[in-house]
Amino acid sequence: MSAITDLSPDERRARVMLSLLTEPDDPLTGRLVRKTGAVETLRRLDGDGQVPGLNRVDSQVWRDRLSPRTRLDGVAGRLNSIERSRITVLIPGDEHWPGALGDLGDRAPYVLFARGATSFLTRPMSDLVTVTGARASTAYGEHIAAILAGGLAANERVTVAGGAYGIEGAVHRATLAAGGDTIAVLAGGVDRPYPNGHRELLPTPCTRAADARQRLGWGHHKRHGIP
Repeated sequence: MSAITDLSPDERRARVMLSLLTEPDDPLTGRLVRKTGAVETLRRLDGDGQVPGLNRVDSQVWRDRLSPRTRLDGVAGRLNSIERSRITVLIPGDEHWPGALGDLGDRAPYVLFARGATSFLTRPMSDLVTVTGARASTAYGEHIAAILAGGLAANERVTVAGGAYGIEGAVHRATLAAGGDTIAVLAGGVDRPYPNGHRELLPTPCTRAADARQRLGWGHHKRHGIP
């Protein structure tokens, strides 16, 4: 057994491994995972045969792009850190995996990393309402966002927003103040709340989820790296 496959003997760990190796929006790897599973995808990454749907040259280009050989120790350290943390790792087939993500096809995330109550993620799409807006918002804009969020909470809807300053922060604060449920989608990762000014807000009892194609943070976040 190779070092790569030894680090990822099951589907859950293999999906986490791939989330650390791939860049966001990688439909080629996504197609392989969807058709053959993450364990088999990693086995092909560690091999030298032709990848289904690719010629030999393109197969090697794919391997060279994802190969962890020069950074295997770092990947192993991150895997161990995830397992020691209180981060929930969700994969397709889990009770709280959002089935609607299947609509993304080859671009669907391999895993979701989350903190908090993951049951919110399985609510019907009609129960989830996104409220978003400018980071540099006006006081009036934040006031209106808070009114909207409070009304949604009163009607037992789940608000969904990023963790940014401005409108998104106002949405989470108002939802929690009204006793509602809210999901913060963090492109920078659930392991390190960003921006720093929301370190007090984001650890509150809301669900925090990160699309694994954006990966966990494990580093320093910068504005240009957040969608």
